Amino acid sequence: MAVLECVKPGAKVGQILLAVDLSIAGSTDEVLATLEQLGYEPKIRHVIYPSGVHVLAVLKDEKHESIVDDDYLLEEWQQVRSQINPEAVHLWRGK
Repeated sequence: MAVLECVKPGAKVGQILLAVDLSIAGSTDEVLATLEQLGYEPKIRHVIYPSGVHVLAVLKDEKHESIVDDDYLLEEWQQVRSQINPEAVHLWRGK
């Protein structure tokens, strides 16, 4: 099992995060199994919001030196949203 790490809401400059909020996604075991079937190896982290602590399955956490296209990771985000509660799937981009 992965160690929980803290993620601040949003992303830093040059950072792109694709994550699933396990706190609202549904059955954690089913969601993680679906993500693994899609080829991901999720890293489990937590984020502290004013409303409370949420547990995230981070699928991608990338840092880029240059600006990436607006549609970068958009297809992957849409694919995950088609398999899991769409409200739980996040694509954060630091600008």
